[in-house]
Amino acid sequence: MTLAEIIVKRIPASMLERVVFDQAIVDENQRTVLFKASGVPTEEIARRIVDAYGTDTSKLAFGLYEQVFETDWETAALLFEHFRSRPESYYYNHQASLVGRIPTLPMEGLSEFLLSVKRHVCLIVSRQGNNGPVVRGTGFLVGPDMVLTCRHVLKSFPKDADVAANGSRIEVYFDFYRGEPVDGVGPHLPQARKVALATVWHVESCDDTVPDGLDGDLSAEDAARIAKSLDFLLLRVAEPVGLQPLERGGGPRRNWINLPDDTVPKSLQPQDWIIIPQHPDGFPQRIDLGRFRAADQTGTRIRYDTNTSPGSSGAPCFNQNFALVGVHNAYVGPPHRPLANQAIRVDHIAARLRPHTDTATKADRHAPRWSIARAGDEPRVILGRETLLVWLRASATARPKTLADRVYAAQATVPGAGCTFSIDVLHAEIRDTKTPRAVYGERGQQLPATVEDFLVSLLRELGIELRQGEGEDRLPERPRPVNAGVPASSFGEVDKLDRWISDELPDWLGGLISRNVEKHLDAREAARQAIEIYRQQALEPPSELTKTASSPEPVLVRPNAWDFAYVVVDGLRLNSYTGAGAHTGLTGEVRDLIAALVRGKPEQAMHPGLRRLRWMFLGYLPDFIPVAEAEGNGATIEVLDPASVGVDEVLAILDRISQAYIPTPGDKALARATAGFVVGTAEIHGGAKLRLVSLQDEASRWSAGLLKEVGD
Repeated sequence: MTLAEIIVKRIPASMLERVVFDQAIVDENQRTVLFKASGVPTEEIARRIVDAYGTDTSKLAFGLYEQVFETDWETAALLFEHFRSRPESYYYNHQASLVGRIPTLPMEGLSEFLLSVKRHVCLIVSRQGNNGPVVRGTGFLVGPDMVLTCRHVLKSFPKDADVAANGSRIEVYFDFYRGEPVDGVGPHLPQARKVALATVWHVESCDDTVPDGLDGDLSAEDAARIAKSLDFLLLRVAEPVGLQPLERGGGPRRNWINLPDDTVPKSLQPQDWIIIPQHPDGFPQRIDLGRFRAADQTGTRIRYDTNTSPGSSGAPCFNQNFALVGVHNAYVGPPHRPLANQAIRVDHIAARLRPHTDTATKADRHAPRWSIARAGDEPRVILGRETLLVWLRASATARPKTLADRVYAAQATVPGAGCTFSIDVLHAEIRDTKTPRAVYGERGQQLPATVEDFLVSLLRELGIELRQGEGEDRLPERPRPVNAGVPASSFGEVDKLDRWISDELPDWLGGLISRNVEKHLDAREAARQAIEIYRQQALEPPSELTKTASSPEPVLVRPNAWDFAYVVVDGLRLNSYTGAGAHTGLTGEVRDLIAALVRGKPEQAMHPGLRRLRWMFLGYLPDFIPVAEAEGNGATIEVLDPASVGVDEVLAILDRISQAYIPTPGDKALARATAGFVVGTAEIHGGAKLRLVSLQDEASRWSAGLLKEVGD
């Protein structure tokens, strides 16, 4: 099946739009034309998107694969055929993803764990002197600037060594997920985050011992030697990478792995899972799952059948509750014929780690966003949108507390105020997530004229398939007059239509959303499809996967579904609006339906499915929603005026950069003078009508220069 055919038959339009937007290969003008509801047939959209990608269609296939592989194995297998021929770019980490879906682990928890832990694990590459051998290992963050690994990974470096002397190198790389395995220092890893070691890099350690991993009875001498040789190294990197966001423009911070209570690793039982994310043989990050077998003879080590390779030393080991239980350090048994792998049990080293890690206070999980640009692109700053940024963070929950957490409005009476720019900020905030967004107006879909068309369009954007057959998924039919030629009001048909719009349709939509995002699937069919993919790769499927596939009873799992979604209505205009921009008319029965979906009932009486929707009205606040008061029973509103954006808003960018990514120069007088120059330059170039656009351009250039100046 061609990629275009897969898209037409199996990929929801909202998913395709999200992947195409996030990958940024198709330019914005093409995207705007293709994804308008008013027009282009699905087959034509698919063909033109595939044509636009050209030789990069494998990237499109891989992006779609990442969206569906957890819930739709058949589609994933079809997409796999369109990027399997380019393993150098897309394939090295797939085995990890496949193994990570063994259904006896909680699917939702595992998915969240994998997304989080990969940010904390790093590749360590070292060389002692110009001609020394290259040594590779794995490490992981346990504090803002603290990396834990094995001492033997950097055994050739004394505690006080200058890591740059005589050609010596110690390099630390985060976010290494794709590409060729690293076999030397100074690799070209454009998508990875390289972090230097601090000048005083050694914090705490305990020597390794040889031989380790001995099987059978131990002599008293060997037992004492092994018990005191805990083979760990806590090192400090040059910057607090754990506090920094994953994108330099702000957003989710990297954070780090917490040390567990000492009772957690002590309570391991035979056949408990041992999960190890790692960089085996210098490969991009992989993961394997196995079972805990037993403690070693000294009680300081744990042993398991999880696969590792040289280069995995220093990797974190987690149990089935995704809690840290060990630091992988060796295999057990004779060379080349290991009986098991082993880790230092973390409770035996925790007391020496906690003085250096427990004092670290985790910051807010999100760094203030100051730019909407992608990683590697020049900054595109956000000026004076504090209310929107705060609301986006407050709205990102499956259980909003108030109406103010669900509804936002940007209001402006003049053109160029930045209402539509709110869409760009939203896209930046939910980038690389599975959060759906439905956009209506000039930048998205045309707002339909009937409630039926609006609901079909909305469900498509939410990735929910509408089945028009029998049963509860069927769209309730529109009421019709009983007798032709007789006024509908005589038979109460107007009341029926009102009830249909205000009660029946909202309850139906809420139920449909809840059933789709909370549904449980039988994992047996997914397991069978997974086994087929293993066989296509000439791999032996895990026994647990085979067990699930052959289970006589259903094995129910909850797929990784979204918890909330955004609906944006752009182009709303007040009567006092002075510009000539496109107008989105919020009128008639579609207006009445949106009113019912947003605020048809008191907050706690709203259908749970409807409370998953977040509404953004750009231009003005519709009259069916009040402005939020102290109790949050109305909308969050932000009044935009380009003339009010000035020196303080530019200075706020400097503050956000400092909070989000890297400390900036602290001379406040110089910073204010520079910000004033930026504002003055923008006013000269932009004039009154284009003031905000010009100011954004000038501030973006200033921010880019500042980052280069401080060493970004």
